[in-house]
This record gives sequence, C-alpha cells and structure tokens, in this order.
Amino acid sequence: MKITMEWAWSALAHHLPSDPTVWDASAVVAAVARHQNDLVLVAERPAPDTAWRAAAFLHTLAVCPALDSPMNEFYAAAATRSYLRVAGAKELPSPVLLADLVDEAKAGRAGVFAIAERLRAALP
Repeated sequence: MKITMEWAWSALAHHLPSDPTVWDASAVVAAVARHQNDLVLVAERPAPDTAWRAAAFLHTLAVCPALDSPMNEFYAAAATRSYLRVAGAKELPSPVLLADLVDEAKAGRAGVFAIAERLRAALP
C-alpha cells in the first residue's frame, strides 16, 4: 500500500487537530514521494516493502521538518504508525520505538535501510 498526499494531510489533521503551522509543505511532499518510490538501484537491497516505505516516510519527516512546531517529531512517529496500521500490520511498533527511530534519524545515526530493518524486526 502506498500513501498519498491527501492521506498525509489527513494524518496531520487527525494527529494534530490544533492545526499546527506547516512552514515547509515540500517536506511532506518529499516524504510521500520517497515513500512511493519503487526504484531499486542496488542489486543486494530488497525491493521496497511496507517496512521500507514506513521508514522512508519517517526518515524524511524527521530530517526535513515540515512543521513550525515541536510536534514535528510526534507527527513523523504517529503518521508512520498510522500508515503501518492501514497497510495491514498485525501488530504495530511501540510509540517508544518510533520516537527512538525519529531521534536516531534526526541525529544522523540511522538511515532508511537501518530504520526499515528495525521496523521489520518489530513487525511479526
């Protein structure tokens, strides 16, 4: 399953109903575009799967903050968890794990592939 811009904006409105100021809408566009990517350029890397798509969305929102708000990290984690739910994950990663992954991405300690591996390990 791939998310759309409409879904990303709906997730923002759902998780942050106080209508935070979005100061860089292109960050959400980038997160959705990266999430939707199907191109595999490295032979030994797996094709994008649900975990990779979730990781790409989370990573992009973490390193390219869209909100003029301290809630940007919350949006990245909560929207990623919501995506996994609608994508059919039987169990969801904990909010603590997602928050840790956002922090690691922001600090440059985890890229998309590392985050995807952690999500795969957390999903049955």
